[in-house]
Formats: sequence, structure tokens, C-alpha cells
Amino acid sequence: MARQNHSGIVRRIQVLLSAFLLLYCELAKLCAAPSQGGPVAYELRYVGANDPHVSIRMTLPSPVPAPSALVIPRSYPGGYSFIPYDDFVENVSALSPEGESIKCKKDADGPRWSIGQEGERISRIEYQVNVSRMEDRIRDSVESSKIRKDYVGLLGYSVFGYIDGLEQSPITLQVDGPEEWPVLSTLDPPATVPSSTAKARAANYDILADSQVVMGPAVQFRELTGKIDLLMAVYSEGNEDVDAESKLAREALDRVQEYFGDTPFPTYTVLLELLQPREGHEYNFSQEHDTSGTFSLSVDGATNAHSPESHHYSALFNYAHHMAHSWVPKRVWGVGYRPFNWELTPVIETIWFNEGFGRYAGIQAIIAGLPEEERKTRRERVITRTRGILNDAPPFIKRMPMTLLSQEASFLYAADFRTGMNIFGRGFLMATDMDDRIQAQTGGKKSLRDAFRALLAWSATNQRAIQVGEMTRIISESTGVDVQDIVARWMEAPLR
Repeated sequence: MARQNHSGIVRRIQVLLSAFLLLYCELAKLCAAPSQGGPVAYELRYVGANDPHVSIRMTLPSPVPAPSALVIPRSYPGGYSFIPYDDFVENVSALSPEGESIKCKKDADGPRWSIGQEGERISRIEYQVNVSRMEDRIRDSVESSKIRKDYVGLLGYSVFGYIDGLEQSPITLQVDGPEEWPVLSTLDPPATVPSSTAKARAANYDILADSQVVMGPAVQFRELTGKIDLLMAVYSEGNEDVDAESKLAREALDRVQEYFGDTPFPTYTVLLELLQPREGHEYNFSQEHDTSGTFSLSVDGATNAHSPESHHYSALFNYAHHMAHSWVPKRVWGVGYRPFNWELTPVIETIWFNEGFGRYAGIQAIIAGLPEEERKTRRERVITRTRGILNDAPPFIKRMPMTLLSQEASFLYAADFRTGMNIFGRGFLMATDMDDRIQAQTGGKKSLRDAFRALLAWSATNQRAIQVGEMTRIISESTGVDVQDIVARWMEAPLR
């Protein structure tokens, strides 16, 4: 009996020791993990004098244990492609809290630099980005940052990296340019013409990466107030009427804001680049960001006294289309869009919603200000062109159900634009069918605009990807019109 009691006591002690050791290991892991308490301080500097580089310094809120990893993006939200921005990163270095140099080594695979060894601590990382080489090698003008005479335009995700594990840490940013150069960060656009230093904050890395930095005496600024203020930053290598362009952008933003009905950010920034074409480069593309847009065009797209009559509407739609993306999908999104994978091109199941519904909202916002007959005519033209895209698609694309086509377009949207055109086309026509039914059954008292507003409200509360079934229910409930059969039909391959 005594031996049995002794054995039981030993077993209980062993269990307690095992539990203690497990707890100790978990606490040790937590202590070794990167701290997310304070902000990561980013500093970006451009010295000028035709330097092809910008310099980045990251100071951590508290030292993190090595080994750690610096990650540079290879993809960006709404890009649907692979862009090796890490190819243009040079001279990566790191320091300990004592100021001692720490070894940095580029991984053989992936856009990562391994920082330090066991027992070391990291407090600061520095590197340079060769922006001129980036523009030489990346031929799509809207995917590359640029350094030109008296001008620097930087896409956040092309220059800012992050420390693995600190993506959700708050961020401070300081940008320094040459003396007397105006400097702007779209994270916190100023109420007046920028000075040679810009300071801003971001809630996390995603917000920092989806921002822009602009500087240089060649940039022209315009501030236009409204329900959402508009800041224009225009760099033109040709004949551009900046005031006329600003009025177009102001009109587009007003109509988009009115369509969605809310003001989720105080200021929207347009970075407009009008560039003399370089051989082998592609122009006339635009890219949405969280609260801004990059509009990178050839000088042929300038607004001036020589602009053709059709220019006004096409420019207005281009602005509205990309401004609408600051609501869809930036503030209501489907499966695969967020959380965003910066290292790999993410597989997104709902590009039809991002691009098709976003496109539809932009067009509806613009034509809402037109006379009724012109509104109907323009809408029918777009619908006819879009149906033509789908009718002319190769049979194998026609046979693809919506989710599969979206997954393919996640990688090939622009590289094989058959995927891009057909996925936004299907989404656009799904939205068209919904809106037509909603307006017909409610006598025009409701429209898809009411559904958009309900979806945005749902997303603001839930802060996660919306499932297709949830989206269908919210659209039906907010308008009082059942759209389940429309969704089911388009989610298959309706043109096969």
C-alpha cells in the first residue's frame, strides 16, 4: 500500500514537471517572438543629384532575437501578378542594440533576407532600392516606381519591406527629400503644399505598403475640397492642363462618394504620371490603393486644349473605376483578397466581385449625372461590349466556372488578358442582371446601390471576407428582391 502511494506521488510529480516544462517552453517561445508592442519606425531618404536609389531604414520598437527575416513583396493587392521587387534591393545591413554589425544573407528561394544568428539581437535594418533599374526592367508603367529629373514617384510595396512577425505592428514613417523639394506621403496628405519632409502613421504594414510617396519640384499639386477632399499630384512630361484634369478627378470622386453614400477616409490622392513613352514599355494603366490611385499614362492621355471630344468621358470613367475600388474591394471583399500574401501571388476566388462589381459601381456612379436618355445609351453600350467579350471567348474559357476562372486570373489577369476580361465581364453582367431585376421589381425604389451600401455596412462590422452565400443573402435582404438564381447561374459557366 505504501509503495502504491509512493508510485502515485511520483507519477503526479512527473505530470506536474511535464506541465511546467511545457508552460516554460511556450513562455520561452513568446519571449523569443518579435514584439508587436510599439511602432516600427520607417525612414525613407532620397538624396537627389540623379541618384538612382532610395534608402530605407527600419528601427524596431525593441530588439528582436535572431535569426529573423526581412521580406520584400512579390505581389500587391489588385495586381494579380508576380513582380520580383526583391531583385532591386541592395546593400542590406543590420545592427544590434550595441551598434554591432549583424550578418544578412539573401535566401536562395523567395524574397527574404535571413538576419543574424542564434544569440544575437536586431534593432535596425537598412537597405537601398535601385529604382532606376526597377523601371528599366519592369515594363508596365503602373507596376514600377520611378526616378526622373526633378521627380520621384514610389509605390509603397515596391520599396518597403517588413520583418516577418511584425506585419501587424503600428508604423511611423518619415520621408526626407533634397532641400526645397516638396515631399508627400499619401498616408497623411497635407492640407497645404508639402515641405521637404513628410511624417505619417499607418496602422500596420498592409496600409504602409498600399500607399505612395511622391517628391520633386516637377510635381504640380492641387487641393480640391469636398465631402472627401481631393489632392492631385501631377508629374507631366508633356502639355497637361492640371486644373482641367483636377476638375475631372473631383467630379469622379464626388459621383463615386455619392453612389456609395459614406466617407470612409478624409482625403483621396491622385498621383497622375504623364510620361514620354520608352521603347518596350506599356502605358495607360491605373492602379487603386487604399485611399489613393496611381494613374500612369503616356503623354497622349493628357488633358489639354487638343484632347478629343471623347476624352472627358473616358478620363472620368477611368478615375471613377479606380476610385470605386477604394470601396470595392478595399472595404468589402471576397475570399482570397485578405489577409494579403505579399510573398506569393494569392489565389483569389472572387476577382469577379473585385473587378466586375467595382467596374459596375464606377459606371453607375458616372452615368447617374447624365440625362436619362444618354444614361441608358451609355449603359447599353457598355453592356453590349461586355457581352461581346464573353461571346468571343475561347470555348475552354466559356466552360470554366466562375471560381476556377477567378483562380486562374489571380496569376494571369493582365499577362493573359483573356482571363482578366472574362472574369470582370462575368462579374459586371452578374451585377447588371441583379440591378435590372431589383429596379424592375421595386419600381425603381431600390437598386444595386442599396445592396452595395448594405455590404459595406456588413464588412465594417465583421471585418472579414464575405462568402458568396452571405453576399447573396445581404443583397436579397437589403433590396427585398431574391437574386439567388442569378448568382447560381453566373457562378457556373453560363455561356458554355
